Amino acid sequence: MRNNKNIKTKHGLIIIIVFIFLFSVVIYLVANANKDYTPETNSSTNTEEKTKIFRSSTVMKFSITLPATYRVEEKLAKVTISTSGGKIYINQIGTNYDNFEEFLQKVKEENKILLIEEKALTINNLPAVLWEKTDEKLYILYHENTVYTISTKFKSLYSDLDQIAQSFRYNP
Repeated sequence: MRNNKNIKTKHGLIIIIVFIFLFSVVIYLVANANKDYTPETNSSTNTEEKTKIFRSSTVMKFSITLPATYRVEEKLAKVTISTSGGKIYINQIGTNYDNFEEFLQKVKEENKILLIEEKALTINNLPAVLWEKTDEKLYILYHENTVYTISTKFKSLYSDLDQIAQSFRYNP
């Protein structure tokens, strides 16, 4: 009977330790996910507008250049770039598709996406595509079964979206 009680005590202790560890990880992720990123600013060589470089601190593994006045909020697989004129979103998703074109075709078919413009691109050695719909402009980039989307629904931010997307760099 005593061995049975010791086994139950050991199992209970292990469960408590695992729970405390998982709880600590969740608290850490929540605390860090809501921090705004405010990196150093750099002066742009082409214009007088100041820019800053944002480097993802999560598993997203990318960096971008954006106007210094823009605010960045990073969560696990989503970055929100905010300005008084609206928001730009960067999302990361995994895919089982080894072929970018097949992935894009499947997305268009399943979501019945109607495009105004579609343009194949290469952005910093990554295959990419620009999709413009009536209510959204979207860049889709692909790297080893990972898809990044950079998008906005605010027409006034389309020019900034273009610059941010063109500055996208995958950082392994």
